[in-house]
Amino acid sequence: MTATLGITEDQVFDAVWQTVTQFFAPAVLPPIFKGFQNMTATPAGVSYIVISPGIRVGQDQGRRDYDSVNGLQIIGQHRTYYYQVDCFGANGPVWADMLSAAWKSPWVADYATLNALPFTPLYADEVQQLNIVNSEDQYEQRFMTKLYVQFDQTVSLPQDFFSGAGVITIHPPADDLPV
Repeated sequence: MTATLGITEDQVFDAVWQTVTQFFAPAVLPPIFKGFQNMTATPAGVSYIVISPGIRVGQDQGRRDYDSVNGLQIIGQHRTYYYQVDCFGANGPVWADMLSAAWKSPWVADYATLNALPFTPLYADEVQQLNIVNSEDQYEQRFMTKLYVQFDQTVSLPQDFFSGAGVITIHPPADDLPV
């Protein structure tokens, strides 16, 4: 048996992605890209969003639980991830402000609960304007915010347990007892 991870970063990322898409009507859903992907070009001449994979921070040193029925030791830890969301183009400032404000609302927590998402939304940073220079030496608008989530991650490891122990009582012979 090998170690198994309870919730992966990909599962959390997909749930954050799903939540971000809910803020847009299907007819006006902007192009949304996962950051740091090889061979993926960003669109030219249109506004778009890039969500970068999470940066993880451990919130505790972990805790152990044991499952003797399945022969497992389960190590759990509270984790916080933040996802950097970059909004580019003319719509960038509006989208970044909307995402930052909405992520702080109870709506996101309710959405996560109703859809059994693997995280609890925490908060979002204030929007920062971080313009970039593109390959044509032209400034492009870039507005960035960070969306913070928390989840409990577990690792299950094989563990041997005693299923029973025979107890044998040994009685010394009566003539060996001290006087």
